[in-house]
Amino acid sequence: MPVISVDTGRRRGWVLPATLFVAFVLHALPVNDPLQGFVPDWVSLVLIYWSLALPGRMSVGAAWAVGLLLDLVSFGLLGSYALTKAVLVYFSRRAALQVRTYPLWQQAVVVLVLLAVEMLLLVVIEFAVEQSLHGLERWTAAVVGALLWPIAYLLLRRCRLWAQLS
Repeated sequence: MPVISVDTGRRRGWVLPATLFVAFVLHALPVNDPLQGFVPDWVSLVLIYWSLALPGRMSVGAAWAVGLLLDLVSFGLLGSYALTKAVLVYFSRRAALQVRTYPLWQQAVVVLVLLAVEMLLLVVIEFAVEQSLHGLERWTAAVVGALLWPIAYLLLRRCRLWAQLS
């Protein structure tokens, strides 16, 4: 007997901004100092996922706007996250067709490289503005983000499939 689907095939376009909102909430959660260096950049992981999965829906301009909002939320140097998120999405979109065919462990290596490029840009911006190199614990967060990539990928993929976004 055929299964009748209750869903009428509506797309749930709000899922993409909702996942970014959840990433913002995770970014804003307070973390104790010893654990600070191990918290991945959830916003970057979500941006990378949507850039790889739906490169046509995640533009560099949208990433810049997300980064600018992140600058405001984190009280950081205005424009630093905007620049790094735009660069992150640019490189993700450029590699999307090839990286999507990789197994998850190889995608995690690419994610590590993308997060490292973003961290390098943030360190250069910080050094140019403040002439200091504090915040080197970010590199640990990039490694943790790459290690968590398979989990983030599977959760976001499930959301994308549920929302029928293609």
